[in-house]
Amino acid sequence: MLASARTSGQRLPGEGIARALDEAEGDVIAATWRSAGLTDLMSERGYRPMSAYAKSKRANIVFTQELARRPGGSAHRALAVHPGSAVTNLQRHTFTRRMGRLLVALAARTLMGSADGAAWPSLYAATHPDAANGAFIGPAGRDQTSGTPKPVPLPAGAGSPDLGAWLWRESERLTGVTFPALQA
Repeated sequence: MLASARTSGQRLPGEGIARALDEAEGDVIAATWRSAGLTDLMSERGYRPMSAYAKSKRANIVFTQELARRPGGSAHRALAVHPGSAVTNLQRHTFTRRMGRLLVALAARTLMGSADGAAWPSLYAATHPDAANGAFIGPAGRDQTSGTPKPVPLPAGAGSPDLGAWLWRESERLTGVTFPALQA
């Protein structure tokens, strides 16, 4: 849809407003896990794949909220987007034992949406004229796993200005990259 509108010369909804879309599969679910706390950002005290994944999803949401609060005097908007839970090849690699694979297959059929449906929240965020700066867009269905996209609540604490400012400073320190035009 977007590609055909772009090549035909049509103006896209929201065109002229640049948007920073932060998308990560399952972030609303993983970002709420206890292991998603934003401590030990570089996993120096121990690395566990799913804990690192959950932490990165929460950091994406917190960082995007802070980006939305930053000054800039432009029409740019920062939105966090999550596609819910979709059946992809990722599930094939989640479990190595037969029982785990069977449970994932059952969950995929009963609780998860399609990969095509997972694209809708991104399309909504990129094109919907009411997608406000700082919005968190996701599927509106049961447990936000699938369904029609809309603004959804942030995970608890993810909108904290203090946490966002801290994560911004830590990100600058860890990467050595600063953005003077976006200083609070």
